Amino acid sequence: MNIIIAGMRPDGSLSEQVRQAAKSASAVVLQTSLVGSSEPGFVYETLDGIYNGAEDFDSLVESACAFLLRDGLLFIALGDLCHNRIAAALARRINDTGGSVHVIPDGTPALCSALAAGLIDGGTGVCVHSASTFSRVDDTGLVLVINEIDSRFKASELKLKLAAWYGDEYPVYLVDTRSALGENILLCQLDGAALYGYYTSVVIVPCQASKTRFTFADLLDVMARSRSRNGCPWDREQTHATLKRYLIEESYEVLEAIDDDDMEALADELGDVLLQVVFHARIAEQQGEFDISDVTTAICRKMISRHTHIFGDAVASTPQDVVNNWEQIKKNERGQQTQTDVLRSVPKSMPALMRSGKVQHKAAHVGFDFPNVAQAMDKLKEEISEVEAASGEDALTEECGDLLFSIVNVVRLYGIEPETALQKATDKFIARFAQVEKLAAERNVDMHTCGIDILNAMWSEAKAAEMNAE
Repeated sequence: MNIIIAGMRPDGSLSEQVRQAAKSASAVVLQTSLVGSSEPGFVYETLDGIYNGAEDFDSLVESACAFLLRDGLLFIALGDLCHNRIAAALARRINDTGGSVHVIPDGTPALCSALAAGLIDGGTGVCVHSASTFSRVDDTGLVLVINEIDSRFKASELKLKLAAWYGDEYPVYLVDTRSALGENILLCQLDGAALYGYYTSVVIVPCQASKTRFTFADLLDVMARSRSRNGCPWDREQTHATLKRYLIEESYEVLEAIDDDDMEALADELGDVLLQVVFHARIAEQQGEFDISDVTTAICRKMISRHTHIFGDAVASTPQDVVNNWEQIKKNERGQQTQTDVLRSVPKSMPALMRSGKVQHKAAHVGFDFPNVAQAMDKLKEEISEVEAASGEDALTEECGDLLFSIVNVVRLYGIEPETALQKATDKFIARFAQVEKLAAERNVDMHTCGIDILNAMWSEAKAAEMNAE
């Protein structure tokens, strides 16, 4: 089977080369009628009827390809061939069956050659560069075309730049645009061709599975495919509510990576948090609520509006000045009239320890704070006495809450993050408990029945060993 694919110009006219090809073709099909132009001077069919009967674009492409698979046919596509899904799908199917596709160039010759080889998926965006000016990959989700590879040295330079994003084994399409002859090679072979010249180009088609590095656009594409009709069943059924726990879990794993000073783990865990952001944005987009550009727009606007010392005429010479400006701007943005409004805006969904510290911190902005740690300690002792004197579950619950709140105040005034301090204390307890359990096993002591005095003795022993080790 042999088919010619050509494009019509933006004004609906046809080149003389296309007209000559139409005269020798067994049949000519226009993607749509030539609106606003003179008769083309040959007999033709159109896909107008298929457009009118298609339920969606996927079914349109299927029906159009089925109609077009005829030997000796000239298919005249609307506009740029390299962005035409019907032309691309037709070229791939003919190549898959061993047929021949000839493309009459209409646009970037390298792209037309790639279309003829069935490499380009219709609808995929294209980014075109010159080898002399190309520096980096901005979006690996686009078809990348680099023209004018006129020397082996330039090809070698280009190979190194591209390998950082695609890897040495990534398949690329090297083409001589004068003859439209191309070959599929690996990226590592880019500087091994027999000849190079002004007409030498390389076409790189997106393929997530083969990449070694990915961009934000790739992540959006992966998520879109996962949530698509033919994507992942688990991903498709998730909602904002079902994903809540994962955002919290992933955030804590980021904190753990920071505490461990593990930069490789931090990069990985930040990716997990970013996935949650993209996940929620994709769900919202599918429900017609907002999309990822609304998310990035909101945060950029917030950063600009609250950094008036950078993007405006405000002055902030110290970190505390920045914090004060930020808090005042945020208060104005939210229409908060009093500091009580500010305190109430701290989310109740926060862990209680974190929420109490944040409320205390915001109260301190208007001077409502202990002047020193000593006075906070006195308050803590007072709360301990009140817990000891409390009777009844309700009273005890209230006084214990006051006690915990006072402890957070003391820790905060020491300049220590309460959540971090408690996490470290919990880790320390687990480590010492492990040593107690080990000692008990070595001495055949039953921890269930030996009594607290023996357990405390082993705890002290474990603590002493830990301090000696330091």
